[in-house]
Amino acid sequence: MEALKARRSFTLLGCLVAALLVVPLLAPSAHAGDTILHNFTGPAGDGNTSYSTPVSDSNGNLYGTTADGGSHNLGTVFVLCAPGAPGPMPCNPALPPWQEIVLYDFQGIAAGDGANPMSTLIFGGNYAGRAFTLYGTTYNGGNANTCSGAGCGTVFELCAPAAAGGCGGAFWTESVLYQFKGGKDGANPFAGVIEDKANNLYGTTVYGGGKGGCKNSLGAKIYCGTVYELKRPAGFAPPWAEKILHRFGAAGDGSNPYGALCCNTSGGISVLYGTTEFGGASGQGTVFKINNVSPFPYIWLYSFNGADGEQPFDDVVLDASSNVYGTAFSGGSFGEGVIFELPQPPPAAVAPLYSFCVSAGCPDGARPTAGVNLNGGRLYGTTYHGGVPVAGCGGPGCGTVFQFALPAGPLVPMNDFFGAPGDGAFPWGGIATDTVAPGVWFGTTTSGGAVGGFGVGYSVP
Repeated sequence: MEALKARRSFTLLGCLVAALLVVPLLAPSAHAGDTILHNFTGPAGDGNTSYSTPVSDSNGNLYGTTADGGSHNLGTVFVLCAPGAPGPMPCNPALPPWQEIVLYDFQGIAAGDGANPMSTLIFGGNYAGRAFTLYGTTYNGGNANTCSGAGCGTVFELCAPAAAGGCGGAFWTESVLYQFKGGKDGANPFAGVIEDKANNLYGTTVYGGGKGGCKNSLGAKIYCGTVYELKRPAGFAPPWAEKILHRFGAAGDGSNPYGALCCNTSGGISVLYGTTEFGGASGQGTVFKINNVSPFPYIWLYSFNGADGEQPFDDVVLDASSNVYGTAFSGGSFGEGVIFELPQPPPAAVAPLYSFCVSAGCPDGARPTAGVNLNGGRLYGTTYHGGVPVAGCGGPGCGTVFQFALPAGPLVPMNDFFGAPGDGAFPWGGIATDTVAPGVWFGTTTSGGAVGGFGVGYSVP
């Protein structure tokens, strides 16, 4: 174990060049300290454009999704094998450090399979034969007769080989657990799922549900989203039975939930928490909870009004007192996003814990799309823009990694991204801590990197 930790002590990288376009080298930042673990190689390669936050197994191997790329250019599930990790297969101690291996290439609607996974994965493991299982969603794919022929998305299971305690054979085996139908059913799950002790899965869809006037980019009415449950059948055989717990879109309700639900637990889940990008009293997004007992009463917790944040994209976290923490993509004092706390019980108004302010000369990041990780009294997260200005990233920077000390700061930038070819750019997902060497954080970016700007996997010490 100590040798493995030693091999995972990362040296500081110098700051390199800007994203997507070749531009002159920039002066090093005082807080540029990421190490590139892998450069994604794009279409027909190992995947590109990862929106996911990595999840790690007990050996420190990292698992995630790419929305595109792979053999069919419809996205992948991948693993980055930790240095010296003994497994599970295909990871083994003989591999180069952080070798990337595609565990599954999505095949799309022609095969009844999913396409374009945006989600962060979770591990299941409550049942024999599922002791090492990944669950996630795809935004498109599934049934070819839905969502104008693109498919309304799926929920899938990816089982490890039987030798690793999974339900697969010699390699990893994928099963589609549910195909969304759109209309009154859900459509287009962006986020992943969470699991209760009975292996039932809970998640959100951005569209569908049959309520509200939400439209897609072509102006078609596709409704305002859902919260759903998938009930595990006795033998795990698909399809799993779906139950819609809430349909968004009623007057004053939220709409378009992009984030996962909170919180994953090995026990029962009595309350489901989440966010919606739009809707609410001011149309600028909400925080909600649903009591997980029939008839599943929906409780609106808070509507954002712009000054306190706007457009929360991702999941929330709870502290020991059930206070709720998260981020919003825009709004706040400078219009560039916030970190928020929602005390329990919720007050009538909430002041942001922090307003991102790159336009006001703050090199701290802007436009957070991911939620935060609560660890040791600090919130850790990413911003999609901001940091040190980079011309190739449109001026406001290629994004950051930050930490924020509760209860009132300060916010400390941990890393600035500088884009292709030497660094990642635009991290959509958050960061996750190392299961082997605490204090190291891992993430992915949607672009940048040395191969075509297809994104990277990175670590920050």
